[in-house]
Amino acid sequence: MNVFYLQIFEADSVFFEGRVERLSVPSVDGRYGVEAKHENVVIPIVPGRIEFIPEKSKKEIGFVSEGMMRVEDNRVLVLVESAERVDEIDEQRALKEESDAKEMMLREQSLREYYLAEAMLRRAVERLKIKREWG
Repeated sequence: MNVFYLQIFEADSVFFEGRVERLSVPSVDGRYGVEAKHENVVIPIVPGRIEFIPEKSKKEIGFVSEGMMRVEDNRVLVLVESAERVDEIDEQRALKEESDAKEMMLREQSLREYYLAEAMLRRAVERLKIKREWG
């Protein structure tokens, strides 16, 4: 079985480190998959579902925020602001964040603040979608 080494780091901790068979991340252009011996590449990651299959184990699913992924010489490095496994996603917290973001978007504010609220809403909606579909 072909495997590669994967490291997923969030801002303040290691989310996962080990050998995996496959990886799928949310990218600007949709889902992006990686298998062993993948070509070298760097891509941006957007908030959404991450899936990976650790060597000789079952598929793991979670949420990642924005970040970057680098594939080089059969090693993959994923750097994201935050990451959560499905069972770690707090549905009530995500619902509150969704509500707060919607309220923020309705307020009169600067364009920057509007875009920050929009990003907050996108993250909350993705968390809820992942929790409801996979949790």
